[in-house]
Amino acid sequence: MRRLNAVSGVAAPRGAASPAVVANGFVFASGQVPLAVDTNEPPADFADQVRLVLSNLSATLEAAGSSLKHAVKITTFLTDPRLAEYNEVYAEVFGDELPARTTVMVAGGEFAIEVQCIAAVPGPDHTGGIRRIANAPGMAPVLGPYSQAVVANGFVFTSGQIPARSSMADQPEDFGGKVRQTLDNLESVLIEAGSGLDRVTKVTTYLTDPDQLDEYNGIYADFFGSCLPARTSCCVDIWDIALEIECIAVVAPEHGPEEPSRSGRTRDEVAGS
Repeated sequence: MRRLNAVSGVAAPRGAASPAVVANGFVFASGQVPLAVDTNEPPADFADQVRLVLSNLSATLEAAGSSLKHAVKITTFLTDPRLAEYNEVYAEVFGDELPARTTVMVAGGEFAIEVQCIAAVPGPDHTGGIRRIANAPGMAPVLGPYSQAVVANGFVFTSGQIPARSSMADQPEDFGGKVRQTLDNLESVLIEAGSGLDRVTKVTTYLTDPDQLDEYNGIYADFFGSCLPARTSCCVDIWDIALEIECIAVVAPEHGPEEPSRSGRTRDEVAGS
């Protein structure tokens, strides 16, 4: 394990944090904020703040032996609802090598945006490369510049899944149906990536109504059964979406055609549930 103490040209993190930690083929970067190293203040323009955050992230990953093109998972916390403007700048920076991503609104603070990242470390010690899943078969088109999942170094990193069926407008009406659809979508993405619900190591759930946690927990327990991953749940705003679920999972070992699917269900069974 290697901890970065400082990154040249990037303002030091506020609080007790390393800019990044490198371990087991991955870089775990602290949340990057739009602080200019010369002024220690954010730019006035929102688009310039986004560019500065992504520039700081790029410098941090480079210092850790990685880069933006090796980013596998991005989590974005916005206090400014200008998602379209954020997406435009983000797409320019990342191009075609899009990580998995989750974006949520959080309570107002000092900065309009904060971006945290996990990236793979390239090199001979970490085999398998990076595989990006743009859109799993049978699922609604993605809503922005991100991959539905990224596979690297034996792990799957998913974008936040929402309760969309064929499109954003096509969602179950009741909360329980939304939870089931979101978990079905998550399972479909994992199967496409070569994993399954039984191989999930970490789930992060973003709810918009804390009173729905008990109902969510009951449905979640039915889906995962005895294969419960580690989990974090919190309340945020998600642009009129009831919930969003992201996860990290282990890639399943290869199996023969007569064996059951990696998740216990085939993609068709998930789609028909």
